[in-house]
Amino acid sequence: REEEIECPNQRVAIQHVLKILTHPSEGVLSALDQLDAVGFKPVHAKNIAESVVVTHEVIRAMEEYIPVAPAHNPPYIEAFRIFQELLPNKILVGVFEPAFHRTIPDYARTYGIPYEWSEKHAIRRYGFHGASHRYISWRAPQLVGRPAEDLRIISCHLGGSSSICAIKGGISIDTSMGFSPQCGLPNTTRNGDLDPFILLYMMEKEGMTAEEIRTALSKNGGLKGISGLSGDVRDLEEAAAAGNARADLALKVLAYESKKYIGAYTAVLGGLDVLAFTGGIGENGCNVRTGICSGLECLGVRLDLSKNKLRGQDGIISRDDSPVKVLTILANEELVIARETKRLLEAK
Repeated sequence: REEEIECPNQRVAIQHVLKILTHPSEGVLSALDQLDAVGFKPVHAKNIAESVVVTHEVIRAMEEYIPVAPAHNPPYIEAFRIFQELLPNKILVGVFEPAFHRTIPDYARTYGIPYEWSEKHAIRRYGFHGASHRYISWRAPQLVGRPAEDLRIISCHLGGSSSICAIKGGISIDTSMGFSPQCGLPNTTRNGDLDPFILLYMMEKEGMTAEEIRTALSKNGGLKGISGLSGDVRDLEEAAAAGNARADLALKVLAYESKKYIGAYTAVLGGLDVLAFTGGIGENGCNVRTGICSGLECLGVRLDLSKNKLRGQDGIISRDDSPVKVLTILANEELVIARETKRLLEAK
């Protein structure tokens, strides 16, 4: 069903959802007593890169990394506390986004910084969008009819937040996001890869504080920062078609940076069998997919321009003679969260 409600804050939203779940005629539960657990997709916490039962210690670890994930951690922490209050006897499970990337080898997750920084502050490549990339590792083998163990997959999660993951034998071996979600591809409003001395230069020349830098890079960077217009690809495509040069530049930067990661990860994987697109842009952005795949013929990527018109459904969009199968796959992070929550419940 569809309805509009006043939803000024998370508490109202959560209470409304609980009412829907137990609605006398439309609900799926006769009472909240039937609920075993609530699964979440939190983003970041110090030294946590797995699925865990949420405790006060977990929340404290998330609080420590608020400066690293300022847009994500506070609302998740608030949600945990609301559920702890409303459902005090229910298990809360956090399927942290880095969980899928815990298989990344040490040489791929280690930064070239003083090693004591890494040890003291748990600074390493964590990676994010883990639930989305994990689902690709399940779904892509089904679509191409081959076992996951035999496949080298590059998963492109493109949306308001974007990242690329190299998957070999069903596990993550590298990913574009790093210690924070700021790293990797340019996102809607987040910067992506950046020379750290730019930040020092701006702080010295413009007198910017750490908080001002954080705000600029997380809210006014990325596609929005380049275009000066919007971070929404639909807006950028419309503006570019009307002759807006900076909107066109933003789209070209996204395609180019994606292409670089795909090339690098093909080398890391030792070849490529599947290139998968997911997320709002990945599933629906025909022009973005064309821009990224153009020039990748040398890697065996042969896009079928007619099939590439596919939007909003799973399918193969490469030519029949393409050595690399190019896929669109609808994101299904909810299924991953449900399965992980069930697994932790059964392990207790």
